[in-house]
Amino acid sequence: YELAVERHGLPAHDLIFDPLTFTICTGSEEDRRHGIHTLEAIERLRERFPECQILLGLSNISFGLRPAARHVLNSVFLHHAMERGLTAAIIHVSKILPLHRIPEEQRAAAEDLIFDRRRPGHDPLLAFVELFRDVEETAAASERPRTVEEALRQRIIDGDRQGLEADLERALERYSPLQIINEILLEGMKVVGELFGSGQMQLPFVLQSAETMKAAVAYLEPFMEKVEGQEKGTIVLATVKGDVHDIGKNLVDIILTNNGYKVINLGIKQPIQNILAAAREHRADAVGMSGLLVKSTVIMKENLEEMRRQGVALPVLLGGAALTRRYVEQDCRAAYGHPDLVHYAKDAFEGLKLMDRIMAAKAANDDGTDRADSA
Repeated sequence: YELAVERHGLPAHDLIFDPLTFTICTGSEEDRRHGIHTLEAIERLRERFPECQILLGLSNISFGLRPAARHVLNSVFLHHAMERGLTAAIIHVSKILPLHRIPEEQRAAAEDLIFDRRRPGHDPLLAFVELFRDVEETAAASERPRTVEEALRQRIIDGDRQGLEADLERALERYSPLQIINEILLEGMKVVGELFGSGQMQLPFVLQSAETMKAAVAYLEPFMEKVEGQEKGTIVLATVKGDVHDIGKNLVDIILTNNGYKVINLGIKQPIQNILAAAREHRADAVGMSGLLVKSTVIMKENLEEMRRQGVALPVLLGGAALTRRYVEQDCRAAYGHPDLVHYAKDAFEGLKLMDRIMAAKAANDDGTDRADSA
């Protein structure tokens, strides 16, 4: 750190530490606590160098075990490493399981092995090996729920697209497309968010769930009844600079478009200059900014500060997994200087309600002063 950052000026966030890990599965006394030592090293590195990155070649921890046992041990060890501050891992993603899909007995046995919880008459390594003696697969295929509602929710949680369209066809016999999205699919995504927030689901699995959600919405879109007639209003949507996640934003696009709004979807990684240019070009009635990452919430606040400096007074909708209503209604509103114009959209349907409210207020004023060309 002293050499790279203090002497040669490397940005601290570009420096990566690899504390290494070694197998805990040899049975040798000197190998038993390798997992503990690695976790302690991660913790100390995070405390001493909070801006730096921490990388680990994860699968070394389970070297010597059968594949099924390795998958579980690696997954549980990854969870504990991330809790202590690990920011990157060299892993085979298909061989990592989200914590909620690992049976409790297997998870507990893995933790006993990682933390060397030996006691008289109990050796965690022998117990773990015995537990997986006849296990050939990492996880047995769980029985698909019987009702179509449960099946679709579980598909979103598991990121399982095989047979998705058939389940959606069944659901369409009973529900409208918007009901399926709002009452079934979004409930599954809510569980995904909770699992991710509690550390039981890693980001690759969140993205699998998001892609399944995206596929489901794409399938349902042609069945949606689009509101005909004059467009109700125009909104510019964008994922903010530095963020590549757009599942939620695209769902907002679909819902608003199918309810009579003109949506200018700029895509991902959009700087505020692009967003404002599009708002002016299309004479937008509102701007919507989204992002999944925690740092995106900071970018949103900075964007609002820049809009304030430029004298923009457009309604703004903010959405994303890392946002909270309190942050939007306190910090973001203060940054913009127009507290009544900053809104928290917790989901796509809240975004629709907010746009309806914004356009109703505009119609009541009937002077068009909120449009982007007046900024």
